[in-house]
This record gives sequence, structure tokens and C-alpha cells, in this order.
Amino acid sequence: MSELALLATMGAALVIGGLIGSVGIGGVLLAPWLVQVVGLGVRDAIAISMASFVATGLVALVLFARTGGDLVRDRRELIIATMPGAFLGALALAVTPERLGLLVLAGFLIVTGLRVLFGRNAPVRVSHEAGRVSEWLVGAAAGFASALTGTGGPMVLVPILVWRGTPLLTAIALGQIVQLPVAIVATIGNALSGGVDLATGALVGAMLVPGVLLGRRAAEAMPLVIVARAVAVLLIGTGVWLALKAIM
Repeated sequence: MSELALLATMGAALVIGGLIGSVGIGGVLLAPWLVQVVGLGVRDAIAISMASFVATGLVALVLFARTGGDLVRDRRELIIATMPGAFLGALALAVTPERLGLLVLAGFLIVTGLRVLFGRNAPVRVSHEAGRVSEWLVGAAAGFASALTGTGGPMVLVPILVWRGTPLLTAIALGQIVQLPVAIVATIGNALSGGVDLATGALVGAMLVPGVLLGRRAAEAMPLVIVARAVAVLLIGTGVWLALKAIM
């Protein structure tokens, strides 16, 4: 990556971090930026994105260190299950053809954007026993999809939890908490299966952090519904562009 591209990416990371901190859906934009603007391959872009999310995961760990203990204990099966899922997702990324990887990423962006715009699914209620089993399944699936698409955890996990009846604030908190284990394990898997540009990931992560902190403050003063819808349109547009690029 050239110095100019790196500087532009660090600026973009500041904005993306702000979206992560405010509306929680900014991380999904990082890999498309690296692919479309910087010109990296899909696999390298996703690997760098996942490495950078270690930094935002550390921020979440600090923020929830005092208040998230009970939540971690109550949902430990889900949190633990994200780790093997993320590792398998990283291994799958290494053998995914470039065009297919681009289409998967594009499809995920489009589906996510449509869900933010129009999603109104009714919560699913499950029994305690079935809930414990599904915690493992949901965690593993979220970790796998996060590592495969480079979205860090919250982007996949939060909509699933809300759909299953988890209160929104709890779902957001869990999405933030799983960032660190998902990012670390996925980065290990990416390093073993094809290498990771850790230096670039660290620099990008360093710019995500102040963006996240500023975004959390801005969230108290901005109309989040409007911002979320604007981001949803951006997600859909980016997804369509990447899909066309993969097809052509």
C-alpha cells in the first residue's frame, strides 16, 4: 500500500470508527474501501480489516469491563462459540476464489443495508434449553460470517440477536464484546492460512479507536435513524458496485 493510500485509509478509518461508535454498522465499510479505493485483493482487505478490529475490541473490553461482567457470564456460550467459528471463517477465506469472495462481500453488504432500511422481523422466543443450544449455533455462525466477510462481529451478531428477541441495547453490547475474540482468532487464522499485513492493520486500528470514541459521544446528539438509513443506502450502493465488479 502506498503512503498516499495509507493516509487516505487512516482518514477513512476515522470516519468508519465514528460510524461504529454511533450507529454500530461502520465496520462493514472498511474491507470495501480497501478493495475499491486502495485496490487490494478481497482476501488481503478482509485480513487487514479483521486485524484492525482488535483495536476496537480492546476499546469495547475497557468500556464494558465494569458493567459487562454479568452479560458475559449469562451469554458465555455464545461468546465462546464465536472463536472457533471465526477461525474456520478465516480458513475458508483463504480458499475462496477472488470473484466468489467479492460476491459474498457484496451480497452481505446489500442484505445488511436492506435489513437496516426495511427490517421489521418479529422476535423469536425460544425455551431455555433450546436457547442454550442455539447460543452455540448463533455464536459459531456469527464468528464464521464475520471472519469470512471482514465485518468484525457486531454487524452479523446484532441483527440475529434482535430478531431472536434480545433487547437492542443488550444485543449491541454483546456485539461489541465479541469483537475482540473474533478479531484475534480470525487474525490468527488469516496469518496461518496466507499472512496478514499486521503493520497496516495496527495503523488502521489506531485510527478506528478515536473515531469510535467520538462516535459514541456524537450518538447522544444526532438523529441516529437518519444516519443509519444513510449508511444503509451506502451499504447497498457499495454492494451493487462490488457485485458488478465481480461479474464483469
